[in-house]
Amino acid sequence: MICLNKALFLTHGNPVGISNLVSRIRSTSLSSTAVLSTFDNSYYYVGQVLHQPGNRSAYFSFVLPDFSGRAENLDVLIEFLCTKAGEMGALNVLAEIEESHSLFDILRSVGFSVFSWESFWKLPDSVPDNQPVAAWSAPSVTDENTARSLFQTLVPPLVQNAEPFTNGGTPRAVYKKEGETLAYVEIHNGAEGIYLIPVIHPSVEDIPSLLHGLIRYFESPGRPVYLQVRSYQAWLSDALADIQAAPSPRFALLVKHLAIGNPLLLKQAQRVRSDSRQAEPTAPIVQTYQENQVPAKGTK
Repeated sequence: MICLNKALFLTHGNPVGISNLVSRIRSTSLSSTAVLSTFDNSYYYVGQVLHQPGNRSAYFSFVLPDFSGRAENLDVLIEFLCTKAGEMGALNVLAEIEESHSLFDILRSVGFSVFSWESFWKLPDSVPDNQPVAAWSAPSVTDENTARSLFQTLVPPLVQNAEPFTNGGTPRAVYKKEGETLAYVEIHNGAEGIYLIPVIHPSVEDIPSLLHGLIRYFESPGRPVYLQVRSYQAWLSDALADIQAAPSPRFALLVKHLAIGNPLLLKQAQRVRSDSRQAEPTAPIVQTYQENQVPAKGTK
């Protein structure tokens, strides 16, 4: 299996595991799963895309089985699922993949482009007693606007276009100094772990203390805590190494902007295309579509 959503995998485990499948059956958001196979069933691929109503982006969850080298007609499956994402109301589709993986080139060939790079770091389980610890806290009602301002100031426009700031309801923790918000983390919480997406102002002087504060705030024995580090905040890496956090390999973040995001417009366009001459597909696609929920985000 190729996991294309690292936060989902680290917080909720295998996306094709029984626990995730059951949680989606009980949910209210949307997924589309499709199977691509040859007419003689000599090979097949399965892929899934997830979209939460109201969000700009849909996310590829997985493609299976894993492969290396050439994957014949897999681009057909990817494009089919992007079309389904548009029908579900998404304006773009996101995926995360190692640049060295063969799927990277396939995604690029069907219109995906790189908008950032990232790795995630597993934070230590505890803070040494002799280390300073910065104070993080739950955000107040007024912190929504300051977090948005920090996001718009520090996050590159290319990233904001792919992943805009998420409005109220997203769990966060904030760091303030003398009443000014200098950092926040967005919290993805699950039974398998906690995944933090930080936005930290470079004026923060004591980064190790800030990181120790996160460890203390989310301290939960037996449940790992991961910190995402994007390319525009790569300066955090040295401090993370200093506190003995464990890094992952680097992943490319890719986005495909959909030409038609409105389901009604998409269906109209499909009717127009159906009147024109088109080549027959070289492999059949079987699709399943159901209401479900991307596993919920929560606080610590």
